[in-house]
Formats: sequence, C-alpha cells, structure tokens
Amino acid sequence: MGWHELMGELERKVIGTLEGTYRPRDGIPFFRLQYPPKDEREAIRQLHLFAERLKRRGWQVECLYLTEVLKETLSDLLNCTEDELFSRLRDIEQGGEREELQERLSEALSKSLTERLTTRLESFPRERVVVLLRTGSLYPFLRPSVLLSHMESQVRCVVVLAYPATSLGELLDARPSGGHGGYYRGEIVGWQHWR
Repeated sequence: MGWHELMGELERKVIGTLEGTYRPRDGIPFFRLQYPPKDEREAIRQLHLFAERLKRRGWQVECLYLTEVLKETLSDLLNCTEDELFSRLRDIEQGGEREELQERLSEALSKSLTERLTTRLESFPRERVVVLLRTGSLYPFLRPSVLLSHMESQVRCVVVLAYPATSLGELLDARPSGGHGGYYRGEIVGWQHWR
C-alpha cells in the first residue's frame, strides 16, 4: 500500500486522458497529487519515475520545478540576478514589516508567476504532460490553486500538480495571505485513500 497504488491511479488516469478513454472530472486535464509533507523527496523520485514510464510509452512529459519558476519571477520583479536574489530578499525583509512584504509578494507573484508559467505551457499540445514539482515553495505567497485557476482556459496539456498536505485543501485550496480563493476543479489523487 502507499506509493505503488497512488502512482498507479495517477498513471491510469493520465494515460486514459491522453488516449481519450478517461474523462477527468469537469473535463479539465488537471490532476492534483497529494502526498505527506515528510515524503517530499520520495514524491519527487516517484514523479520522475512516472514521467519516465510515460516517456517509454511514447508520451512527451516534462517535470518542472516551481522553485525555478519562483526564482526567475522574483529575480525579474526585483530586477536582480538569481545569484543576488537571496541577499536582495533579506535586505527587503530587514527593511520593513514582514507581513507587508508577504502581502506585496503575494500580490505580485499572483500575477507574474502565473503569467510566466502559463506562457511557458500554453503552446504545449494536449498530448503532453507537465508535472509541477516543489509546489510547497510557493507557500505562503501563492497558492497552487491560483496557478490552476489561471491556467484552466490557457493551457491545453495535461497538468499534474504535486503538493504536500496531510488533508485535502490544506495547502492547495486554503486561503492565502493575499486573499486569492481556492480552485476545486480537476481531479484529486489523494494519499489518504491509501492509508
């Protein structure tokens, strides 16, 4: 029980969607894979193995780390290189209120990061799968639900968004600091089914 069943269900649904034999909930090819936060490394390993299995079957699959998209976006917002980013953020945090900084980053990232990610994925065909990893890196500035809601009408490919949580809605759909709402469309492949 555990990873084998979880990944088996995800693989069945994703391949069925690609082949046209499975219709995801709401007809939207988004799959939200939930796993225990303590298993982050194993989740990444399992999702890379999942991507390799799909590639061997002839499908195009890309694993995309949201930490990289976050760094690129913050570097653009702060007009600095990625190497300068950490010290730039530290200086900004030390010079002001932490809650104010969180609110400002949440608002800016909600627009900039979602646009960057959507632009990157909008040309991908329906037959392609994108696995979004390290979703927890966006917390508390941006909820993954904001990404999904912005991508829904813009992205045609199958999206697997992996996120650490012990219960549904804990990270994905909970209210973020910036007041952006949750997203409840697509399918959840949840860890609690296998406990």
